[in-house]
Amino acid sequence: MDNRHFNNLFSSIAARYGHALLSGAMLALIQPPASLFPLAFVALVPLLRAIDRDDLLLSFKRGFAAGVVAWLGIVYWVVVAMNSYGGINIPLSVLILLLFALYLSLYVAIFTVSCAYLEKRTSIPAYLLAAPVWVVLEYARGAVMTGFPWAFLGHSQYAFLPFIQVVSVTGTYFISFLVAAVNGIVFSLWVRKRVSRIWTAVVIVLVASSLAYGFVRLQHRDAEPLRAAVVQGNIGQDVKWDDAFKMMTVSKYYRLSFGLAGNSDLIIWPETSMPFIIERDVHAYKYVRAVPAMLRSRLLFGTVGLGAEGKLLNSVHYVDEEGRTAAIYNKVHLVPFGEYTPIVSYFPFLAKITAIGADFIAGEGHRPIATGAGKVGILICFEGIFPYITNETVREGAQVLVNVTNDAWYNRTSAPFQHFVFYVFRAIETDRYVLRAANTGISAVIDPRGRVRGKTPIFTEEVLRGGYALKDTMTFYVRYGDYFIVLCLFFLAGMVVAGIYRKKRSDGRGPEKVQKFKGSRVQG
Repeated sequence: MDNRHFNNLFSSIAARYGHALLSGAMLALIQPPASLFPLAFVALVPLLRAIDRDDLLLSFKRGFAAGVVAWLGIVYWVVVAMNSYGGINIPLSVLILLLFALYLSLYVAIFTVSCAYLEKRTSIPAYLLAAPVWVVLEYARGAVMTGFPWAFLGHSQYAFLPFIQVVSVTGTYFISFLVAAVNGIVFSLWVRKRVSRIWTAVVIVLVASSLAYGFVRLQHRDAEPLRAAVVQGNIGQDVKWDDAFKMMTVSKYYRLSFGLAGNSDLIIWPETSMPFIIERDVHAYKYVRAVPAMLRSRLLFGTVGLGAEGKLLNSVHYVDEEGRTAAIYNKVHLVPFGEYTPIVSYFPFLAKITAIGADFIAGEGHRPIATGAGKVGILICFEGIFPYITNETVREGAQVLVNVTNDAWYNRTSAPFQHFVFYVFRAIETDRYVLRAANTGISAVIDPRGRVRGKTPIFTEEVLRGGYALKDTMTFYVRYGDYFIVLCLFFLAGMVVAGIYRKKRSDGRGPEKVQKFKGSRVQG
């Protein structure tokens, strides 16, 4: 009896939500570290199958279910960061993960209910609506409440370099659009057994043009006259902020730099590689300044700065060949609950989540640092996941991009791999080299075509050396930003207006034709 009841329940859930859950699983598998990127072109097909234009609530719930499965598979690492290093117990860490995943799942639910509503209202098939609706919602997710532009559909294609070169013109949202559009066509062929020939032709042309552009663009290679040394110290998060280990940390970076970073134009240490207010510690700072002075190089390193009224800053200091601090960049886009806690007065325990149990304040402006090795655009931690920040930095004159980060918070989860892929896109979008220094990896040198010229494993002590060039070009995307979102909105609005007009005309003609038909029968 119990088994039959369970089997019936399982069958009911599978019948009502099976397609949605399948899409959720595939949306997780297309992202790193699994990176089954070809699967992205069919990942939305079951979800589109789950849309019911006659039951908006069911469409919403199915989208929500898909989102929950996808996001739990993608951001499960929140539990590790909260519990292992935030000092929050497992049940509360799991609750925070669930709340975060439920919020993110709303965007998938809005996608399905929007497609269902618009299809019913306009008679435009969901497969035609899918691409613009999905992309507009991705943009919204990347902007609402400081934004979380993580694991976009387009990001799954980071290894498909010929396909993604077009982001130098369009931005990454265009890749999401194409992937969603292909999903729509596959769905229509599978379920409806027919497809719009015009729309299919347009999508094929866009994909083929993108690939052709990509293959041509990948033929170019820059000369690399400058040399960088990226130092990955691999300092565990459990000791990083412990004063007892402060000099050990300084000594490790000192030793690695002198051992393997010589003859470099630029030496880079990760975010908060010196995890203390360095201006207050003359003894430690003496060792730091000795590195570029003795190696006749230049040093960029992350540390904690002191701002107005004793507030803390997440900073990168530039030390020149003479051992002088010549410039400082302070992080502008802070991470909620990572660097500041907006509701800590209501939930004091959340203060534990920040790096040293205290709030940071934002710096002013994404201006590059002028060094003897070029104008360097600094991206601290998650600043690099926002394309508008890199665009602004390049427009301000950055000739090379440097990302410094500390992904030790996430231990050996998928988060470091997911975070890394953003910089492939940032390099292509801006036509800039990206030099990435991560405390526990992944550190990398990426060229302006997104080719990874060198990278490190996670949780190893490494010095990664690589060449780079200074670039002054300005891509179409850097100049005009996310104009493609505006095009999507116009395209979507045009379809909706045309669909409503056509539906009204069709509904208006219907009764008249019926009346004429009845009249003719009566007369006969």
